[in-house]
Amino acid sequence: MTVSIRRTHLVFVSYLLLATPVVAQQTPVFTPGNLVIVVEGCGVFADTCVSVANGTGTGTGNSSAGGYGDNQAARLTLFQYAPAGTRSATFVNSLVLPQSASGPNLPVSAEYGSSSEGTIQLSGNGYYLAVAGYGINADVFNAAPATYGAAPSNALAQSGSLTGQTYTPVARVAALIDAYGGVNSTTALFNVFNLNNPRSIYTADGTTAYVSGQGAGSDTTAGVFYTPLGANNNTPTPVTGLDTTGNTFSQDTRTVQIYNNTLYVSVDTKGGSNSARDFVGTLGTAGSPPTSAVGGPTILPGFSTSGITGKVTITAAPNSNGNGLNAGQQINISPSNFFFATPSILYVADTGAPKNNSNPSTLGNGGLEKWINSQSDGAGTWSLAYTLYKGLNLVVNTTDTGTSGLYGLTGTVSGGSALLYATNSTLSDLDPTYLYGITDTLASTAPTQAASETFTQLAAAPSDSNFKGISFAPSVNTAASPANLLLTQALSKQPDGSYELYVTLSDNGGTTATGVVITSAKIGSTSISATPLPQTIGAIAAGDAATATFSIPASAGASGARVILTITGTSNTVDFGGSERATLP
Repeated sequence: MTVSIRRTHLVFVSYLLLATPVVAQQTPVFTPGNLVIVVEGCGVFADTCVSVANGTGTGTGNSSAGGYGDNQAARLTLFQYAPAGTRSATFVNSLVLPQSASGPNLPVSAEYGSSSEGTIQLSGNGYYLAVAGYGINADVFNAAPATYGAAPSNALAQSGSLTGQTYTPVARVAALIDAYGGVNSTTALFNVFNLNNPRSIYTADGTTAYVSGQGAGSDTTAGVFYTPLGANNNTPTPVTGLDTTGNTFSQDTRTVQIYNNTLYVSVDTKGGSNSARDFVGTLGTAGSPPTSAVGGPTILPGFSTSGITGKVTITAAPNSNGNGLNAGQQINISPSNFFFATPSILYVADTGAPKNNSNPSTLGNGGLEKWINSQSDGAGTWSLAYTLYKGLNLVVNTTDTGTSGLYGLTGTVSGGSALLYATNSTLSDLDPTYLYGITDTLASTAPTQAASETFTQLAAAPSDSNFKGISFAPSVNTAASPANLLLTQALSKQPDGSYELYVTLSDNGGTTATGVVITSAKIGSTSISATPLPQTIGAIAAGDAATATFSIPASAGASGARVILTITGTSNTVDFGGSERATLP
């Protein structure tokens, strides 16, 4: 049997006996207004999870004996939920991000149990979800972790991203997912976030992005970087640069995003030369997101009562603006994700477990903080109005296990209310994780308001999985036609009595079809045993085509016999297939 694939802008087959187009039907995977949650550990298309073959879980917490263990490489799955306000949510479907390379697309994995990965954000134009991961198959890494960085490299985040070393570098990947479930993981970033976590990505339109993360502590690989999307990049452009103290240490940042054309970032770190800090700040000039180094972030005015260390004094009871566990105390905030409801109202998901936990205070303020600006345009001073916490069953960060605060956050404004959705942050990596919803009255500023609003648990992560970041679903980009695969089939008889089946896939849409695979081919009830089948074709650019040729034994039928030709296949952008009658030549 022979199998050949060729790509050409014009496919012409002179012996064409069958050329009936079968146009792939596209149905969006995601629905605008629905919620999408990043799930570490799952690997099935359901709201339940199954154990994985190569896992070495502990059998405790949220890791079964057959599942992924803490700090191992794990699959990333996106769960979609349809919310009914903030009181309930219905599971819709799930999408497993690729675990195999396909053309220039890399696998996308995560570190199971990581406390600072998995943030997902909607692009500025609303057409893409953006999430950071590691460009390696999870099982491959877990089989030989020391291959990918300084030994022992037992955790995926300890893998090295530096090029030119004795180990195999693991790319930090910027993955974009469109409304059809197409995954573009062609952006492989090296020499950033070395031996540590990629944390978040923000892209305005899918062409360039800001990426944020942590490095090895005393190197230049941490902070916020700027990069084009769609290719390998060994030298992403640093935006934060070295530590503001003047020492040769890089920044350590969490969520990066653009609001009102200004670049914001959250920080919670002991990084740099012991310049501990916890706050939300800006990078560059308001109204002009930077694309080159501008130095460390500038704290939002009022986000700290003690320099830039992020220490805030919580109002004493009974009018406490904290989470009910720290009235009258000085605390360290721990911002992860954040949401601007208006220019003067900012909600911050606080993990409750600050890294900046130096004396005299080690306390955190986990929950959903509502910060109010003194001016309606956000140009004044910010103050903590109150912290929403009821229904989260918070524990203080001096314990070993339980929910200490929130991690993921997204929201929308409806009338005079903010509809807010969050995932919890836990003190133990394998504690259970949940999706919560809560509605807050925008005009409220009194701390007593927190006592009248309660979080509702909308979903729980299945066993062997962790809920991480959350975003609203992307919408279809109607300005650009989606990939549209046109399938044609042709037959020819060979001198030895066998047949050749020619399958041509033409992309006559407006975008590239990626990850194209022919999964089956049949004549009548006889399956074609090609080598290989499934057969990977890879990417087909808009206006381009790819042709696969299969040899079929004479036993498929005699000349003149009427048969049914059936071809099926999948891709990252659209499934395709069809059956047509033909006469064997």
